[in-house]
Amino acid sequence: MNCPHCQSSKVVKNGTKPLKDGTPIQRYRCRDCNRVFNERTGTPMAGLRTSPQDVSLALKMRSEGMALRASGRVLGYSHSTIANWEDRAAEHEASWSPPAPETSEPTLEGDELYTRVGENLPPL
Repeated sequence: MNCPHCQSSKVVKNGTKPLKDGTPIQRYRCRDCNRVFNERTGTPMAGLRTSPQDVSLALKMRSEGMALRASGRVLGYSHSTIANWEDRAAEHEASWSPPAPETSEPTLEGDELYTRVGENLPPL
């Protein structure tokens, strides 16, 4: 493992820190820059004490069309917490999929249709 801050390979283990569910996360210290980090540093999970399974489940529920507040009620988290997880995941979107070739035009596809209904009009 290299240091995410200075890319040095002089890294040593530096204890663990438990998540809310008690799962230990290994911490590391860089001997060159003296900074502490863990395997979540630089990922959407950085700084969260929530298990990756809960975050993954929440994002899957949202991608399948479940409402934000309903997802929060089912999982026992605030709707704003789940929205923050979505924002974190969106910030790292570029690292999840390769860029489109420069010689081609991107194609967007959708499988849902959303319409906005105005006021009801009387029949003609």
